[in-house]
Amino acid sequence: MKYYIIFFLIVHLLYSCNNANNVVRIGHIGEFDYDIWEQIDKELIRDKYKLDIVYFDSYELLNAALNSGDIDLNTFQNYSYFVNDTNNNNYKLSILETTFIAPMNIYSKHLTNLNQITTNSKIAIPSDKINLSRALFILEKADLITLQDNDNNFYSGYNLIENNLQLEIIPMDAGEVYYSLDKVDAAIINYGFISDYQNVNTLYYDDVNIYPHHKYENLIVCREKDKLCNLYIFIAASYKQKIKAKIEANKLQGLIAVD
Repeated sequence: MKYYIIFFLIVHLLYSCNNANNVVRIGHIGEFDYDIWEQIDKELIRDKYKLDIVYFDSYELLNAALNSGDIDLNTFQNYSYFVNDTNNNNYKLSILETTFIAPMNIYSKHLTNLNQITTNSKIAIPSDKINLSRALFILEKADLITLQDNDNNFYSGYNLIENNLQLEIIPMDAGEVYYSLDKVDAAIINYGFISDYQNVNTLYYDDVNIYPHHKYENLIVCREKDKLCNLYIFIAASYKQKIKAKIEANKLQGLIAVD
């Protein structure tokens, strides 16, 4: 695989896309894969290109920034989020690569096991449509609530039919959930937003094998007009190869590589 990537680099870095100052701007959330982006940056330096990792703190900004041209690629979203966001906002974006599937576990700073969630416990969850639906599904799988089935498998508060513990479920921006841990009993946190596993307890592990895999596959996304850009294709392929190697070496807890 190493030699394939080097060959790909030599043959295909006849770049067909325009980048100001030879810089590729990557819109991103989280830092768990920072070392991978550093490696790719070193690969591109040979051909006088470099990466600029642009960090965002809200999911809602990334596709808008890509669509407007403020960034060149982004790497934060899963397939379901991509479809919902691009359809609702008429963004002209394209999937370059699928990369991995990440869990959304239930974490706490105050509790050590799921049984300690009791009457009126406060649980923070992401507020956007896709992650809120997934968080409610996880709470049901953890036997904390019961949801009414629906046709499209996306849940909202209207689908909550049993909440015997009278849990206070608190939706908030996905980027704020981790920082709410001091104020709530537990929280469901997107993988890219939790950076300090040493100071939190995992109460429930989200089993990503139970989902249809394409639904929550994470993506590298570009603008539609750039989908044949060899530079971007190389970056996406290199990232996928490197993240898969880290997952197979058990260096990224809970992630599943996508073939």
